[in-house]
Amino acid sequence: MASGTTQPADLSRLWRRVLFAIYIGSILVVSAQKGFLRADNNFSIFRAAFGNLVSGRDLYAPHPLLYLDLFKYSPTFAVLFAPVAVLPLPLAILLWSALNAMLLWYAVSRMLPGDGGTLALALLYLEVLRSLQRAQSNALIAALVLLAFVALEEQRQLRAAAAIGIGAFVKIFPLAAAVLAVMHPRRARFGALLVGVLLLLAALPLVFVSPHTLLAQYHSWWHLEQIDAAASGGTGGGGLYGGVMEQLRMWLHVSWPNWPVELAGTLIFMVPIAVRRNEWGDQDLRVRALCSLLVYMVIFNPQSESPSFVIAVTGIVIWYVWAKPTAWHTTVLVLTLLLVSLSSTEIVPHVWQREIFVQYKLKTLPCVLAWLVMEAELLWPRRPQSAKGAEVHQLDVTAP
Repeated sequence: MASGTTQPADLSRLWRRVLFAIYIGSILVVSAQKGFLRADNNFSIFRAAFGNLVSGRDLYAPHPLLYLDLFKYSPTFAVLFAPVAVLPLPLAILLWSALNAMLLWYAVSRMLPGDGGTLALALLYLEVLRSLQRAQSNALIAALVLLAFVALEEQRQLRAAAAIGIGAFVKIFPLAAAVLAVMHPRRARFGALLVGVLLLLAALPLVFVSPHTLLAQYHSWWHLEQIDAAASGGTGGGGLYGGVMEQLRMWLHVSWPNWPVELAGTLIFMVPIAVRRNEWGDQDLRVRALCSLLVYMVIFNPQSESPSFVIAVTGIVIWYVWAKPTAWHTTVLVLTLLLVSLSSTEIVPHVWQREIFVQYKLKTLPCVLAWLVMEAELLWPRRPQSAKGAEVHQLDVTAP
C-alpha cells in the first residue's frame, strides 16, 4: 500500500469517530435547547417526581402547577431519577440526554462490535435524536434490554437481572425481556435473582417514605396502569399510536379490547422459541428472538408513542445487520426508515405528516411487517446464517 493511502481499518475508525461526534453534538444541541430555551414537559414530570414522593403527594394525581399530563412511572423511578432532578436544569438535561444516547451507543457496540455496530448506530441516529428531543426514556429502555441480553450471553445473570429490573421500574414492559433467559442455562437461578432484584427495587423508596405512604403510591400507580392498559390509541404524533390493537380498530372498524390482541401477539412471539427448543444453544436463534422482542414491545403496547419507536427500530436494525441481508430485508429496512424515522422530520411536508402519517399512524405498519418477517424466519430459519461483527457461539442449555 502506498504511503499516505487510507486503509480500510483507518477509514472504519474515521467513520466511527465522525458518527460519535454527531451523537455528542446532538446531545449538546438538544440539551442547550431544552435547558436554556424551552424545558420539555416530559422532563418536568420526571424532575418533579422525587419532590412529590418525599412530600407525600400522590405521584399519579394531576399537578398542573408543575407540569401537564400525568406521571406514569414507578415510585422507584422517582428515586432513581433523584440524582438528576437535584441538578440545575441545563446540567440535568445534559446528563439525562447523555445517559440515554450514550448507553444505547455502548449497548449496540457490545452487541455488534466493529463495522456492524457502526452501521447500526448510523441507522438508529434519527430515532435517538427524536427520543432526546422529547426527553424520553425509550433509548434507555432499548439499551437496558440489549445489555441484559449481553449479560446473559456472558452468563452474568445478576447483571442481566439488574438491567431488566431497572427497565421494568422505568416502564413495565421491559420485564418481557426475562423470556430471553429461557434459552440459557440455570434458568431457576436467574428467576430467583430477578425476583430478588425486583423486590429490592420495589422497596427502594422506603429509604425516603413510610411503608404506608409507599403502598398508597403503588395503589395509585396500579390504578393508573389499569386505565392505560385499556386505552385506545390517540391522535398519533405526540399522542398514542396504540400498536396493532389500534390498527385493527382503525382498519376493521372493530372495538375489541387490547388484551386478546396482546395475548395473540405474545403467543405468536413464543411459538418459534418453543418449537425450536432443541436449538436454544444456537446464538443466531437467541439474537433473532431479541430483535423480535424489541419490536414486539412496541407494536403490542397500547401506550406506544412516536418516541417509543426507537426501541422497535433498534430491533429491526440489529436484525438487518446481524444476518446476511437479502433484498427483502433491505426493503423492510428502507420502509422502516422512510415511514418511521424520516416521517417526522422536516423533509416530509407538515400536511403529509398530519393528514397521512399521523392520521393513519403509519409508523406501526413497517414495524409489524418487520416483526412478521422475523417471526417467519425464526420458525423457518434460513441456512447458513452469518453475523457481522460478532462471534457466534453455542451454549449448553441443559442446566435448569
